[in-house]
Amino acid sequence: MAGIGRNQPCPCGSGKKYKKCCYGKNKISKILLSNGLGKNLPEGAIVTENPQKEKISEILLEFAEPLTDVCEGDRAFCNALQLSAIAWNSSFFSLKERNKLIDDGIDKYIDNNNDREITKEILSMMLERKKKNFSHIKMFIVDFQIAYKDEQRHLTVMSAPINE
Repeated sequence: MAGIGRNQPCPCGSGKKYKKCCYGKNKISKILLSNGLGKNLPEGAIVTENPQKEKISEILLEFAEPLTDVCEGDRAFCNALQLSAIAWNSSFFSLKERNKLIDDGIDKYIDNNNDREITKEILSMMLERKKKNFSHIKMFIVDFQIAYKDEQRHLTVMSAPINE
């Protein structure tokens, strides 16, 4: 892990020095989970580093551009990424399962009927974008976090490969 000194406290929260804890071990899952990322993973899930050349965080940002480019403020940006992740992940389901997933999500989070229709249109547009430009990427977005450093947004994405 770049930026962590061997003698600094381990970022996993154990209280031990990094060199005595996670240094040199595949403990990326312990560190990520201690920071709240992927808190809803099933018990026994194993987190590894991404072997792809492209980072899924960069791919998600590129995928979400039609929505994020028009965002004003951090909340709108986060909402745009959430909608993009829903569209991305639902693309891996059958049409029937996809529609149920989208309808359940909309019912849970959106009260206004007009907003529901707009959201469905946006998701439909994003599903077409995924199919047209990103269909070769078979990674499911498990969770993501947005952090702010030096007034810049930094996106961390936890993903899992899709076996079709």
